Amino acid sequence: MSQLKKLEREQKFNLDEFNKKFEEADSITEDSNNIKQNEQPIKQQKLENLSYTEDLGINIKNLFFEILEMLINIKNPIPYIMKNEKRQFSFAIMILIIGGLLLFWSNLMYQ
Repeated sequence: MSQLKKLEREQKFNLDEFNKKFEEADSITEDSNNIKQNEQPIKQQKLENLSYTEDLGINIKNLFFEILEMLINIKNPIPYIMKNEKRQFSFAIMILIIGGLLLFWSNLMYQ
């Protein structure tokens, strides 16, 4: 019988528990409203990242032509590349792109 009494006590409606669950559900809807309000800064950040990607492409192009010009004039391009971090990053991306193109080309030639 003691188990039956425990079961009856557990089945009784607990108003405090109900209120807590209701408040949790309400906080979830508030969080979803906050997410909707924060969408605008996220969209702005995506546009900033897109402009950074465009700038990176322009930097790679300029760096490529500067290096070619230095090599034509028989100058060492390494000090120019190592002058700042943007040039180093652009050079690394340029090397990765060239390596990827060479790998793609070699696979095409192999078949």
